[in-house]
Amino acid sequence: MTNSEHYRGVYTALVTPMHEGGAIDHESLERLVRHLQAQGVKGFYVGGSTGEGFILSTEERRAVLETVVRAADGKSTLIAHIGAISTETSIELARHAHGLGVDAMSAVVPFYYKTTLDQIKRHYLAIMYAVPLPMIVYHYPGATGVSLSLDFYEEMARHPQCIGVKFTSLNLFELQQIRARCGRDFLIFNGHDEVYAAGALSGADGAVGSTYNMMAPPFVAMFREAERGHWGALPSLQAEANEAIAHMIRFDVIPYEKYVCYAQGIIRSPYARQPLKQLTEAEAAEIRVFYEGNSLLKASAWRE
Repeated sequence: MTNSEHYRGVYTALVTPMHEGGAIDHESLERLVRHLQAQGVKGFYVGGSTGEGFILSTEERRAVLETVVRAADGKSTLIAHIGAISTETSIELARHAHGLGVDAMSAVVPFYYKTTLDQIKRHYLAIMYAVPLPMIVYHYPGATGVSLSLDFYEEMARHPQCIGVKFTSLNLFELQQIRARCGRDFLIFNGHDEVYAAGALSGADGAVGSTYNMMAPPFVAMFREAERGHWGALPSLQAEANEAIAHMIRFDVIPYEKYVCYAQGIIRSPYARQPLKQLTEAEAAEIRVFYEGNSLLKASAWRE
């Protein structure tokens, strides 16, 4: 049985920096990893939705993970997202991740094609049978259109290799019920950054978040305060982060986060790969004005 305590904490769902035109900027990615390590995150979730994983080639997904492993230098816990519509592709990526020595793998549920919960379960079992890494289920019904049942979670939690779920949903009652049904050893990572404080109160063991690319400190602080039982400290930290999130959701999330990381001097270009939106000059200017006036985002800028 995997020691679940090893994985508790706050993980950045990394963006994938790109040059203008879409080639991966590995140098900026390494700098981003080092920057976030200095800000205190537990580790990194690599190649997920925020990382544009589904619009990267399989070869690019491998290369991104290799860069993060190299940059992290054994100082961070690494979760490789190996999810794909195809079970065989997921297994291929999982074997590569295992060979790099990452700590765990995660996979979004198969989407687009209509699959039953039994087929989804068999998808995860096939991956775990092929690769001995701990598995973290990735639940994101807002993107996949797939809802998982409490019975599904309870059954998966009985598998010694399935250690938890990345829960990207605003249904915190469901999060609490997963905790009640699956026990303390089954890890739950809050996935919607705007409700991290409430997720922690509902039983989350930590979080995997995309806005941590541009502002990790309040989430690191919330995790630490929750661990100490200082629940009263969380609302103000959440409100501080939500000021930036409320502005961000007026735009497209990934281009916004990349632009802020660019403004912070962490990455060299805010480019997001098609078909994602490219910010107009007016949108970029509006985000820049907000960034310049937001103390949290400014304080999270690159430091030599």
